[in-house]
Amino acid sequence: MSWGTLRSWWMVSGLVLVVAALTAGPLVVKTAHVGGPVWLVPVITVAAGVMLGVWKPLLAARSDALAARTRDRAGQEALAAAVLETLPTRKGRIPRVEEVTSRAVLNIHEAIPLRAGTVAGLSADLPKYVPRDTDAALRDFLTRQSTSGGFALLVGPAAAGKTRTAYEAVRQVLPRWRMLMPATGAELNALVAGGSDLARSVIWLNETQDFLTGPDPLTAVTVRRLLADDAHPVVLVGTIWPDRHTLLRAAPPLPAGGSGSEDGEAGGTAQAMDMKRNSRDVLAQARLFTVAAFSDREWERAEELATCDPRLAQAVRHRGEGLGLPQILSAAPELVQRWELADSPYGKAVLTAAVTARRCGHPDTLPAAVLKALTEDFLTGSQRAGAAPNWYEDALAWACLPVHPTTDIAPLRPHAQAVGHIDGHRVSDILTHHAAPTTPAGTPDSVPDEVWETLIREATPAACHAIGYVASDARRPALAAAAWTRAAVDGNTEAMSNLGVLMAQMGLTDIARTWWTQAADHGNTDAMHNLGVFRFRQGDTGTARTWWVRAANGGHPFAMSALIRLLEQQGDQVAAARWRARLPPGENPPGA
Repeated sequence: MSWGTLRSWWMVSGLVLVVAALTAGPLVVKTAHVGGPVWLVPVITVAAGVMLGVWKPLLAARSDALAARTRDRAGQEALAAAVLETLPTRKGRIPRVEEVTSRAVLNIHEAIPLRAGTVAGLSADLPKYVPRDTDAALRDFLTRQSTSGGFALLVGPAAAGKTRTAYEAVRQVLPRWRMLMPATGAELNALVAGGSDLARSVIWLNETQDFLTGPDPLTAVTVRRLLADDAHPVVLVGTIWPDRHTLLRAAPPLPAGGSGSEDGEAGGTAQAMDMKRNSRDVLAQARLFTVAAFSDREWERAEELATCDPRLAQAVRHRGEGLGLPQILSAAPELVQRWELADSPYGKAVLTAAVTARRCGHPDTLPAAVLKALTEDFLTGSQRAGAAPNWYEDALAWACLPVHPTTDIAPLRPHAQAVGHIDGHRVSDILTHHAAPTTPAGTPDSVPDEVWETLIREATPAACHAIGYVASDARRPALAAAAWTRAAVDGNTEAMSNLGVLMAQMGLTDIARTWWTQAADHGNTDAMHNLGVFRFRQGDTGTARTWWVRAANGGHPFAMSALIRLLEQQGDQVAAARWRARLPPGENPPGA
């Protein structure tokens, strides 16, 4: 039992004793025939009755609150236990880093084939690792942070070797640690909230952007709690594309005609109108390591190892063609050629639709309804008129053909969570990141409105949450609002809060307040904070304080900062000091 719970039980026990004493007091006085004026017993009885009227409701409220807290804690622990049951395991337990060797599990790109019988002792899954320039700094960081916890984030384009570099580093430095591989941010939030023992675990956050744009994203509070617990160190390791890193760290726009000077007041402007606060806070806690184009020194190392691995020998022959070795090993030239020089116009439209959906923020798995509808948008009028009855099925089969006959490397691949049921298809992220004058798909800000509209209409509400971020960043506020409305109607409180910010930026404050209130009623602390700012600007400091207290109790650091400022302005230094002490680790309290 935690100290907070134990203290609450002691307080309730004390209240019970007080109520018992007040209830029994008049009876004791009567029975004992205590001497004194005749009016003493009635006065004691009346006083006891008044005090009972005060203490009994207090006892009931405190007891109910403790019972609710106990139920909540039990629910959190049960959810954490359920999440642990779903994580990848080995022989019924979380595997150690050194035990995770599957390329597919780690989500490392498949390599060009190794001819059978060429060289004994080579892995068919993974070519020999070519040491990267960033290895020394990354491994030194992991070594130092292994005693206190840390967050390493590798930034680079698709097929730059980020995931392989991260894996080789943790296998070298932390081989005996557990390898925890949550599928979503919500799973990691649940594990931490439920008090799971994660000590000496590598938390694998490959494609970190997906953990930050889902319907229940990884929170900055979760990451702070993990990194603040020096006694139970964990190391988070993530990878992210540069454009997504830029998108998720973008600062909020300044209010129209404003300079942001209100940030010094309770509830500053920039802190309030900030739909990316959480993702930016999460990413700000990471140490960045760049994994980009192959340097001359890295190519030299590859040439030295080429005598040991024929795949490296084949790859180094393409040095100087503008691609890095990991991209060549991942068959990037063949994948791009299949797309750009397609001999199937319908297949090319399928790939263009898939790439466009991903660039516009859709999660990696594209359901059939989304992919087919978008593909139709990329067909010409004559192609639609001349389409055979099975045009889509044939185009899909063409897009899924491997570029090497002895591997599964293909522009598009089916994906399923359960055996026997295809959830959708995933396009190679090499194509998603490919940019050239001959690229069939455009950037998000050049995608026609009708394509965006098809994507938002056909995507699931959960996918629309991520799509809204990219639409907003592409300066398409109406499309962002449409995407987030679909997610919000489905119950996504992050989308509700984002809609409030978007409406406020457009000057529609009444609509903004409505969305924030709806999100706050469902527990969203960002919305609570924003409502506090909204009321503060109207001069209603009492309501602002109420909203900030609710958000601060939910762990919202900016609400705590705003509340501290307000309390200090009101002269309540004791309460301000109490909240200052509760600021999460790493937060800079105002005035400090």
